Amino acid sequence: MAEGATVQLVGDQTRQAACRLIMRAPEGWVVRIDRPGRTLRQSSKFWATCGDVAKSGFTWSGTTHDKQGWHDLFLAGWNIAKQRPVRLLIGLEGELVSLMRHSSTLSEAEMAELLDYTSAWCAMHDIALRED
Repeated sequence: MAEGATVQLVGDQTRQAACRLIMRAPEGWVVRIDRPGRTLRQSSKFWATCGDVAKSGFTWSGTTHDKQGWHDLFLAGWNIAKQRPVRLLIGLEGELVSLMRHSSTLSEAEMAELLDYTSAWCAMHDIALRED
């Protein structure tokens, strides 16, 4: 049996294939049924947006930020807008640390909301974004 099999349920045939995989799985293996995660296209669009904002030279909190910085700012802002708490605590070396979900764990629907949030923010701040 192959390790790490993933089956997307799109009809009776794929459901039956998933059942066959489960029936052949060795004792102790784990089965997880979950909603689909973000798509590669969504992830690429989000990172492209973060890059566009970084290249624009827009300053936030007195400084410019790289693509990763804008990623973190957008994700934190979206979490607050969705009324999802972002935990702030003192880190291991006395630094301020923000604990929140990573964008890689978002569902397709959540990622769509995050993309809407970032697009709206960029429009409000006159930051041009590249086309798809």
